Amino acid sequence: MNTRFITAAAALLTIVLASGSGVLAHPGHEHKVMGTITMAAADHLMLKDRDGKEVTIKVTKDTKVTSKTPMKVEEIKAGTRVVVTAVEEKDKTLTAKTIAVGARPEK
Repeated sequence: MNTRFITAAAALLTIVLASGSGVLAHPGHEHKVMGTITMAAADHLMLKDRDGKEVTIKVTKDTKVTSKTPMKVEEIKAGTRVVVTAVEEKDKTLTAKTIAVGARPEK
């Protein structure tokens, strides 16, 4: 029973942290943003997060894209699900460190 409680608490914490709550956000720390790509370019991407909010994230030459096949940021198609690990800058913008590419839209 203790293991179930710990597992449930960990799952709840993951949901709270992934929700993008502004209460937990502060500059200089990594944040996970999960959502669906609406537009991707070499210098930024836009996605709808799990709450339906549009989020713009800057991309740099140091941003790593992880997917089943090698790809550049601008090759990510609209509708693709992603998890972005980003750092919040002092000006409240987000800069991507990694982009984990998930399911692609079906044709």
